[in-house]
Amino acid sequence: MKALLIVDAALCALAATLALVLGVVLILYGFHTDLSARVGAEMPMLAAVMSCFAVLALALGVAFWGQLRRVAWRWWAQSIAVLAVLGGSLFLYRMLAIA
Repeated sequence: MKALLIVDAALCALAATLALVLGVVLILYGFHTDLSARVGAEMPMLAAVMSCFAVLALALGVAFWGQLRRVAWRWWAQSIAVLAVLGGSLFLYRMLAIA
């Protein structure tokens, strides 16, 4: 299960990094909403995408921790993480297909 541990860690790090970067962009957009109407219009979608990556990072982090510590509920956490990745991918595809 070492390969699964590595995949969980990599996906968690990727999702957390994207959530943090989008969070910084959201803060910067908050300071500059008065400069352009387009910036204000993009903020809800940006907040939704950032939240999606934050939830993915949380689910994958719990799955990683469960696999690392070999706790009894690690397979439940892993299945929730897989469902979160699939659901998050579908959500992001629909969000970005609208834009």
